[in-house]
Amino acid sequence: MSESPAKPAPFGAVSAPGKSFLIGEYAVLEGHTAVVTAVDVRAHAHSPRPQHDERPSPDSPFVAAAVELVSGWLRGHDYEVPAPEALPVITTVGFTAGNRKLGLGSSAAVTAATVGWYLASAGLDVSSPEIREIALSIARAAHSMAQEGRGSGADVATAVLGGTVRFSREGIEPITTPSWLAIGFFDAGAPARTGSLLESLEAGAAGSREAYDAAIAGIGAASQRFQAALDPALAMDDAFAAIQDACRRHNEGLRQLQDIASAHILTARIETIIGAAEWAGLAAKPSGAGGGDLVVVFARSGAALDRLAVELYHQHRVALVRKLETNAEGLRAEPRPPVNSRIKGLFKRSIDARREALALATGVPLARLADADAGALAPEAADHMIENVIGVMSMPMGIGTNFTLNGRDYLVPMCVEEASVVAAASNAAKMIRAGGGFAGFSDPPWMIAQVQLVRDDRSPSAEIVARIEGARDRLLELADEAHPRLVERGGGARDIEVRNLDVDNIVVHVLVDCRDAMGANLLNTVAETLAPELAQISGWRPVLRILSNLADRRASHVSVRVPAHMLASKQLDGGDVAQRIEEASRFAELDPYRATTHNKGIMNGVDAVVIATGNDWRAMEASAHAYAVRGGRYGPLATWRVERDADDAIAALRGKLSIPTAVGVVGGATRSHPTARMALEILGNPSGVELGLIMAAAGLASNLAALRALATEGIQRGHMTLHARAVAMAAGARGAEVEALARRLVDVGEIKPERAQALLGELREGGR
Repeated sequence: MSESPAKPAPFGAVSAPGKSFLIGEYAVLEGHTAVVTAVDVRAHAHSPRPQHDERPSPDSPFVAAAVELVSGWLRGHDYEVPAPEALPVITTVGFTAGNRKLGLGSSAAVTAATVGWYLASAGLDVSSPEIREIALSIARAAHSMAQEGRGSGADVATAVLGGTVRFSREGIEPITTPSWLAIGFFDAGAPARTGSLLESLEAGAAGSREAYDAAIAGIGAASQRFQAALDPALAMDDAFAAIQDACRRHNEGLRQLQDIASAHILTARIETIIGAAEWAGLAAKPSGAGGGDLVVVFARSGAALDRLAVELYHQHRVALVRKLETNAEGLRAEPRPPVNSRIKGLFKRSIDARREALALATGVPLARLADADAGALAPEAADHMIENVIGVMSMPMGIGTNFTLNGRDYLVPMCVEEASVVAAASNAAKMIRAGGGFAGFSDPPWMIAQVQLVRDDRSPSAEIVARIEGARDRLLELADEAHPRLVERGGGARDIEVRNLDVDNIVVHVLVDCRDAMGANLLNTVAETLAPELAQISGWRPVLRILSNLADRRASHVSVRVPAHMLASKQLDGGDVAQRIEEASRFAELDPYRATTHNKGIMNGVDAVVIATGNDWRAMEASAHAYAVRGGRYGPLATWRVERDADDAIAALRGKLSIPTAVGVVGGATRSHPTARMALEILGNPSGVELGLIMAAAGLASNLAALRALATEGIQRGHMTLHARAVAMAAGARGAEVEALARRLVDVGEIKPERAQALLGELREGGR
């Protein structure tokens, strides 16, 4: 090779994807073929960034092995090798749910990304087929070295090559899955212990070789059946029937291995997911070794997956893992590392310095942040947004730091006038970060269009309900005709529900998947479109035709685990604080008067993000509080419980929040308001579902901050200093005078305007 050596760019990065087995696990270890796909969660290798407290990861055996082998290769081919102290920082994005790994091949992705970073630092193009082959050879050897020869190497191959591959020890062949095939991943609820399962299986196979060989042969045949189903010449129904058959055969082979190993490969939760999928006409199997982690489900459409997700969550509390894109790109250079929300001392910097740090962390151009200036929304633009415009009112926008959600960092724009909200949420997010961050998942983005029917003849309401339910397919077809572009984007009508409110009133619900839109306008169109047809079917008179803002089918669910020591105050240890927070949570669960204030604290964080991104905070508030009373009694949206260790000591605090998040990233103020557009860019232009999870995380962080303050020093102490600053400014303090006067007001314990003016006079006299 003749490429000239080159040192790594200061902030350059190389990333590699995770993987998911679609079929053929276990059998691939015995020489059979497996099908593996790259999923778009990525490990990044990059240089440390000066504004963050980032450190290389030399203690990882996978990084150490990769560095050793790739450095040797570079030296052997006359390339310059980065100095030993120039180890890359390794950042994994999306491989976890809170503090639990999801079994997506993070070690292989880390190994591949490390190898890729060293090759890129030598000036080599890691996206070229030739260099990828070199990277694959080095990464497979390094990964095998780090795990002492275990594993097939399929995860490393996918991390380097990307896409979907047919893998065996004899070779790797790229393959294509049908465009109609929808693939989803459900959370089996526990981390799989692959090493333990393999050890148990090896021990069992030694005494039952014939049964073991038969089970492996069955799984191998299932894999071949699956691969044959991917033939593009097959009709969809025939191909999907073959996929269903392949999954059934694979699962039967796993049950046989389970008996041989005397270990749980198909746990009760996995069997529940498989059973529900088969009942719904879908196909499912564990992805990976089983025993936990994920179950992969195959369907003819994304809508079918969403319907299964709704059923599994509401019946069994089993969640569809956030959207994982398959066929992800393999090893690649990145223009910059992923966002790190830990920016040291951001609150101490000037506004200009904060903007510089934000631009550096997110990649949003510094000039673009001028859209957060007070005059960003010109009166002329505002005049086209609402009626009778006379001006524009500005609110402060801050950045919530320390947020990690599903393994990905976010710097969170928050627009709010109440002091302490941004700081408190950021501090709580730091505590949560220590426990792995926020784990979250969402319901499908389904909203409800309502059509009210009022009695206009003598037909019994039960008969009318039956007529409408009998016309379900026609009504869904009409609803989709109202928004063909929504259907093209994967959305559309999902179900018809009929509710008999009283003898004279029936309401028809049309459930619509709104994708990335909030959906108000399209839902109203759907309701208007269906009203004449419903009148003809029922003989009753349609009256109101409008969306419902109770978005109970479109909730976001987040949970956290906070190590107890992170909660400690000057007066109380972490366990005591955790216990007090649980007691405060129980208070809200028992008393609607307390629950109202509890939920208001949650909405401090939620609404701040809703407003910053140009979404409808009034709809969010209405939906959240209606959701809080869905059980018939007003209660808290978030709850907290202590977690005890084997010695009955409090080890951690666990919290969870469910909240409707009918928000969008297309249309409305999210696109017409320059500051809202900028806020979405800072968040990395998330999907509507992702934005809802970010809002829920901000709400849970705000709740934790408020409960911790209440459980320790009381809510007033933190508010006092911030209130003192506001009083100081109102009294005329400027610049450094504000902090000095605020401190004096707190010291004297009298935060009043007249006292502030007197102390300001003394302060200025003393400075002469």
